[in-house]
This record gives sequence, C-alpha cells and structure tokens, in this order.
Amino acid sequence: MNDTLTATAPTTAPPALADDPVALRIRQLRISQGLSYKKLSDAAGGLATSFLFNIEHGRKVPGEDVAVRIANALGDGAYEQVYRAWARVKSRGRNGRADHEAMLGAWERLRSGFERTDADHAASSGNANSDGADAAPGRLRVPVLNSAVDPGDGVRPGAESVVNQLSLDPSLYGHDAALARERFARLRRPFAFPLDATQAARVAGLPAGYLAVVTREPLDAVDATAAYVVRAAGRLEVVTGSALEGAAPPDAVRAAGLADPSALRAALVGRIDLLLPDVRH
Repeated sequence: MNDTLTATAPTTAPPALADDPVALRIRQLRISQGLSYKKLSDAAGGLATSFLFNIEHGRKVPGEDVAVRIANALGDGAYEQVYRAWARVKSRGRNGRADHEAMLGAWERLRSGFERTDADHAASSGNANSDGADAAPGRLRVPVLNSAVDPGDGVRPGAESVVNQLSLDPSLYGHDAALARERFARLRRPFAFPLDATQAARVAGLPAGYLAVVTREPLDAVDATAAYVVRAAGRLEVVTGSALEGAAPPDAVRAAGLADPSALRAALVGRIDLLLPDVRH
C-alpha cells in the first residue's frame, strides 16, 4: 500500500455561519430556492458574489438599499423594513453616524423580526390603543470618558478619550417598556463622565463616584434645580440651572471666563439626565 495515498489530507474548516437572524434567513432562503450566489447576485442587481457570501457569514454589512434589493430578490419584500433596520443596526458600530431616534426605531423593528410583516408592524405602531409593551427598545451604547475632558462636538467623542461603553438595557426597567422608551428616546447624542466630589457638591443631591450621563439637547427651558455641563478651559464643569439664569457660577467656571449667563449658555454641552455606577474599567 502506498502510504502517501492513505495519509489524512489537511482539511479546511467550513466558515462559521453568522449568529444573525437576518443573515441566516438570507442563506436559508437562497438555498431553499436553489439559488447560487451568482443567481442571487443577478437578481439583486449585480452584487459581488464574494460580498453576498460575506454577508451570509457575518463578515460584511450591506447598506439599507442593498439590503432591500436582497430582500426583494429572495421574495422577502414584505419584510423590507426588517432588512433596513438590520443594515442600520449592523453598521452602527462601524460609522457611529446614525442619530439615536433612527437607531431606536431600527432596534424596535428588528426585535419584532419576521413575526410581523411591514404592513402588520405599521398597523400596530399606528394603533392609538397600543401601549407598545411588545416593542421594548434595544440596548443603547453610551461612550464613557476617562475624565471630565471636553468630548468635542461630534456625534461620538474621540476614541482617545473613551475608555468604555455603557450598555443601557431596557431590562433595567423591568417590564415597563414604555418608561424605557421614554427614557432612552430623550437622550440626545449621550456620553458619560465620572463625577468627583467637587463637581457633585455643586448641585443638591448629585452624588460623587457615579457616571453622569449627559444628553446634548437644545436648551429650550432651564430647570433651575437640574445639573448642566459646560465647557471651561477644555474641561467639563457642572453648574446648576440657576447659574444659567444669573446665579453665581462655581469659581473654576468663572476663572475660565464664564462669569455670566450668556457665556455659560454659549459653552453649554448638555444636561445630566442619568446617573449610573462607575464602570469605566
């Protein structure tokens, strides 16, 4: 016997499938319909076959319009909005540019998945008697700064100042999905930073040793008792709402040239909306 013929040849393990319900659905529908990657590519308007392969295996993310083309090519057009939501959610960590309300809606639509068609979902969402208890939002990622440094004006702070991310989960609110949606929906471009004792002492009831989650919402009406955050000499400084209405700001804020309400308002970053345990590391 020729030993070279009986030796075990090295094998290559098949690529793992994505742990992703939409990617798996694409693969299952393609196979069940007897479509090769080439045939699906042609039906979807000429996508690269390697791109389709990588989508199925969780390595690539299509844009929303391409996701819809794939859905229609597979005869899954009744779930176009699921495919759009999937593409938006999957690309979120890559580009960070989607606004929060759009992301919240995408998570809610993706959560219902293929249990309801687009028409069913629209009818449910438009029902004035629906309390939305079956549509809890997904997790909201909040970048955490290592210290009270100015995060800039971007949608997300620069990577050099971010040391962790908070994952705000609706389960924190038990079964009160309506409260979770209300709480998360009012956070605009949120980030968190640690509160030290000096900063916390400036607002009654504000505890030190926590992470302050700041929502960067427009200043329409000032709450004199709320805690706000301003930029002062490259740092974040906590002030009370009363300071924005004329009360004396903290010494560190005045020393940075922010002595009057107009200067404070111009330097405003946002309002402290939520306090959470310090999980920077």
